[in-house]
Amino acid sequence: MGFPWKSFWDWLADEEKLGNVLRIKTPIKCGDYSNIKDLGYGIPGKAPESELRALVRYLHTLPGKPIGFIENPVNNRPDIPVIANPFPTRERGLRGLGLKNKDEWCKKLESIVQDQIKSVDVPKSKAPCKEVIIKDVDLRKDIPRNWVEFNQVLWSTCNGTIAIYNPDNGTHLLSKTRLGNYEWQDADPNKPFPEERVKQYGFSTLAYGGGTATRAGVFYRTRYREKGKPMPCAFMFGIPIDVHVVSAMHGVGNWPDVDDRYDIVGGLRGEPVELVESETIPGLKVLAHAEWVIEGEYLPEDEKMPPYAEDIASGYLFGGEYCPVFKVKCITHRKNPLWDATTFSSSGSASGGSGGSSHESAHTGLQFLSCEAPAIMYLRSLGYKIKDIAQIGAGREVVVVQTEVDGADKPYPHYGKRILMALSGNPGEKIGPIQKYIIVVGPDINPYDMNDVMWAVGTRTRPLDDTIVIEKGLCTWGDPEGITDPLGWKAYGQQIRIDALIKVPERHTSFPQRGEPGDWEGEAIKLMGKKLEKLRKGN
Repeated sequence: MGFPWKSFWDWLADEEKLGNVLRIKTPIKCGDYSNIKDLGYGIPGKAPESELRALVRYLHTLPGKPIGFIENPVNNRPDIPVIANPFPTRERGLRGLGLKNKDEWCKKLESIVQDQIKSVDVPKSKAPCKEVIIKDVDLRKDIPRNWVEFNQVLWSTCNGTIAIYNPDNGTHLLSKTRLGNYEWQDADPNKPFPEERVKQYGFSTLAYGGGTATRAGVFYRTRYREKGKPMPCAFMFGIPIDVHVVSAMHGVGNWPDVDDRYDIVGGLRGEPVELVESETIPGLKVLAHAEWVIEGEYLPEDEKMPPYAEDIASGYLFGGEYCPVFKVKCITHRKNPLWDATTFSSSGSASGGSGGSSHESAHTGLQFLSCEAPAIMYLRSLGYKIKDIAQIGAGREVVVVQTEVDGADKPYPHYGKRILMALSGNPGEKIGPIQKYIIVVGPDINPYDMNDVMWAVGTRTRPLDDTIVIEKGLCTWGDPEGITDPLGWKAYGQQIRIDALIKVPERHTSFPQRGEPGDWEGEAIKLMGKKLEKLRKGN
């Protein structure tokens, strides 16, 4: 079929044709309620036995980090296949956008707002997400309850995309947040939450105040919460990559004043997005081809997370955050649906075993694409010659900027420091203001290879002259060294900016030439391989 994909199913089918889907017939425990186990590793509490994290770490040791299609999940809904590890890499994310490389993505971003195409409505009879409609909701039975190892909290509906409607001008905001599910207090099966809470309520990582507030969170706080009113909202799961990425880009468009994000997705696709009216929220429309839609409302109340609530992008277990409560009013889904919502932020390493040392998770490909390309475009819009930007690992605390010029070719002295400070003021926010470390390197340094990056830092910098220290700055919300805001989210911290460009003319008139030029090495290896291949064949 190819881009644009209307449904998650269609995209998954094409990935399977490319050999990127591993169908797993062996039963995989995704929350085995017949076997309640200690969480282990010093974490207090119990949970249904799960193998989801183990499966994802295994998939990350295989070439291409394939998607896991769990045909026989062991959970409360064994009739619904679970999709694990859908979006771990930039390459898969770019394919999902119909693109070959990040430069093509940057080109798309140049006119993404101007290229909007108005969405179209379809009747319920032609909307797959309406094939099953559940008004008498019971979250214990209606959705899979997938647990992840070591988490005290059930995050089965983790990778959520929310749709919020602005009744003032009829536009929609799409944003990313997690939806958690009630089960037991403090991970103690002997302390269940009230039955109604478990059946109809959840809690969400929608940050609405302090240093981590999102556009959606601010809208919730100012338009609803501060007035003591609930905010209508719909979570959508099982959707194409383009919707995920646009939803994750905070700086795109000017909502709530103008710009409907469905129309921005339409411009990216080159065709209208098909929508259908929600069941319970007047004016709000949802993706007609979504696997699942969970409708409800954010209440003006919070649930405080326990100490080991979840693992976040940095790869650490966190808790103590205040998450607004979400009441579910209706669930709609396809017949014979898939479940891709439990794309937790596992960020493992190989320190205790073999493989999986990327510190990347089941959906970091989405994160990278929604952050890196907008940051590139921001710096280029200021006139800087930027070749690439790379986030290192899933945690987002380290970012490497690669320039197109270096040394005497720089337009002016202290070019690297100017780039660093400009990026620190990026209004798009995902890359720049919140990073602990940002390093700028020249075009001969691979920004994805930290050995190469640190070689540049070690040989092209002076620790005092070439660093900028920000004592009171911001941090990513998953930084264990960060300082919390009033809502318990990590928001503030110290930052360092490192200029690892060659200091010509700042303090040198010339700089030693590399012993092995980068553009020579690749070609030399290729030629030597051909020569030795001839010898092996006896020629």
